[in-house]
Amino acid sequence: MNSSLLLASGVLLLYCLFYLSRKRRCVPLPPGPKGLPLIGNLWNISTEYPWITYARWATIYGDVLYLDTPGNPTVVLNSAQAAADLFERRSRNYSDRPELDTSADVSPIFSTPCSSGLLFRGNESNICLQQLHKSPDALVRHVRHHSGSIIMKTVYGYVGNPNGNRFVELVDRSLESIRIIGNVGSFLVDYIPDFPPYEGWILGAKFVSLADVWRKDVEDMKEGPFKYALESLVNGLAPSSFVSVNLKKMKETGTSENVTQLEIIRNTAGVAFAGVDTACFHLCASFTEVSLIAEKTVSVVLSAILAFVLYPELPDVDAILLEALRWNPVLPRGIAHRSIKGDVYRGHYILAGATVIGNVWTIPHDERDYPNPLVFNPDRFMSEDWKEPQPEPIAAFGFGRRCV
Repeated sequence: MNSSLLLASGVLLLYCLFYLSRKRRCVPLPPGPKGLPLIGNLWNISTEYPWITYARWATIYGDVLYLDTPGNPTVVLNSAQAAADLFERRSRNYSDRPELDTSADVSPIFSTPCSSGLLFRGNESNICLQQLHKSPDALVRHVRHHSGSIIMKTVYGYVGNPNGNRFVELVDRSLESIRIIGNVGSFLVDYIPDFPPYEGWILGAKFVSLADVWRKDVEDMKEGPFKYALESLVNGLAPSSFVSVNLKKMKETGTSENVTQLEIIRNTAGVAFAGVDTACFHLCASFTEVSLIAEKTVSVVLSAILAFVLYPELPDVDAILLEALRWNPVLPRGIAHRSIKGDVYRGHYILAGATVIGNVWTIPHDERDYPNPLVFNPDRFMSEDWKEPQPEPIAAFGFGRRCV
């Protein structure tokens, strides 16, 4: 018999014995779909839109699901009540994070002065308008490139080619990888931890090859723009930017180079990631009638100087932002939590070390709170004399003590 087949059989047998030993308890596990021997529910879970699969199962088994995933049992919470009970009221036990092989294999980092003035804004706007004139059908791409160019110039002092900014494109690729790996379960390796030597031939080579590409993109995103800013400063060509200002302060104060540079790299990468990525542009391009309402309201109210005291005068804008968060959450499955100790909830046992997922998508799409949940309708958050606005989609921000 082939030695690799023997090895695989032995590993699977050990997993099976370990799994069966953990199931022997008096308190039953939460309900869930029936799995297959050895592999459990691995083949039942969609890696493309798992949050929709979870929502469908919730209508059958209830809002607390147990998924039989060997070596890494998973519990999915599909209601605001269950998420609040565990992540808020029992946060001491559920604030931990699982160690996901996917995230660790890509990058461990997922752990201002700004340029302003009429000239700067005018130049960037003119570039964007020229690109829109050349290819008006590519509105979303041009607007993303425009916003990304402003962020890169503000943070790193980098001025790219109007036809293509390599750092903006790099950020887009990195963000796409983070969206995928941030949703635990996108790859089978998330359910079967500690399998690095066998991923390529047991789980398929897709993740291995993608992880190599994503790891390089994330590292290039973290290091590339910073190196550009540092070299520009050394050569005396650096315009004013977040990085250049902080590096100059570092020299003036005599701060340790290694520590400071590492902090600046992390902070600037975070600013770039947060600044370039936004769903609002796509929503405005997809729902032009909604964006026109917001534009009209802003134009009327903000004819004077912008101030936070004017925010209550912008109910249309507030409603659109809330509906954008509800209709299409950035992380529809949220970030996975982990139970530190075994726990009993509603008469069911949650294993110690289980991955616990708050299904963000299900909560703001609950028809009991949001009628016609798949329809983008900001009016649901508008207060009127004859009805109360629907609840704000706070689930989009996650649960518990930690961010998402």
